[in-house]
Amino acid sequence: MRKSIGDNLVPKEWGFEKGLALVKKAGYDGIELWLGATPWFRLDTTDAQVRELRRKVDDAGLVVSNVSNSLDWDRPLSSRDPRVREQAVRHITRQIESAQILGTDAILVVAGIVTEETPYQEVYPRTVEGLQKLAETAAPARVKIGCENCCSEQRFLMSPREFKLFLDDVGSPWVGLHLDVGNIHDTGFPEQWIEIHGPRITRVHVKDVMRHRGRCGNESVYTNLFLGDNNWKAIREAFQKVGYDGWLIAEMEARYRYARDQQFYDTAAAMDRFISGQL
Repeated sequence: MRKSIGDNLVPKEWGFEKGLALVKKAGYDGIELWLGATPWFRLDTTDAQVRELRRKVDDAGLVVSNVSNSLDWDRPLSSRDPRVREQAVRHITRQIESAQILGTDAILVVAGIVTEETPYQEVYPRTVEGLQKLAETAAPARVKIGCENCCSEQRFLMSPREFKLFLDDVGSPWVGLHLDVGNIHDTGFPEQWIEIHGPRITRVHVKDVMRHRGRCGNESVYTNLFLGDNNWKAIREAFQKVGYDGWLIAEMEARYRYARDQQFYDTAAAMDRFISGQL
């Protein structure tokens, strides 16, 4: 497995190049780029500017593991408003285009969001239809769309079997699961998701979770690796069972208040222990 970390964890005042230098020095192999979450990678970033981002990544001795986005929550594929759905298609298409330029074969999307105003029975078919159309763009680009399991936050696709049936309905080899092992806190256990989805896993986000806490206002259930309740031995065994040997991408919601660079080193060291099985 290879280690990556999101550029959205780089403090904006540091800038992209300083962030890349730290990521490399801390021992990562790659970096996840977040469309819309950083000043250096926005919807209006041109192809030439994206190529310049890739040059900087290459010069730092890294590669782009995948392209994520921070826009799906406000512009979901499942919106009732067709103008919002068009915006969603536009930014996901831009992810696919950018992934090609950046030399990676995977993007992350948050596919559908259930709310009081937009019920599950509407979200499901609209999301399936939207992904089927986007798959037609992803296929010739050779880029896989990984739908992230933000189960509790999305109120959507809560169980691994439910997610499997959803991917079956989309019915494209270019649409799979971007698995987040931390997001499965009140909806099951990540090792079971891994065994059910296996080859459909496009990428993996790693963070830990405190299952006993539950969300309460702004209090996060998420924490740094090995501080929470995930069964990391079982997770590693499940990856070995299904033969997953791809990217692990650190996504830390809880940030260090001081010595912020230290979080990059500590997380890389924890990921090394996980990969090597020294748990």
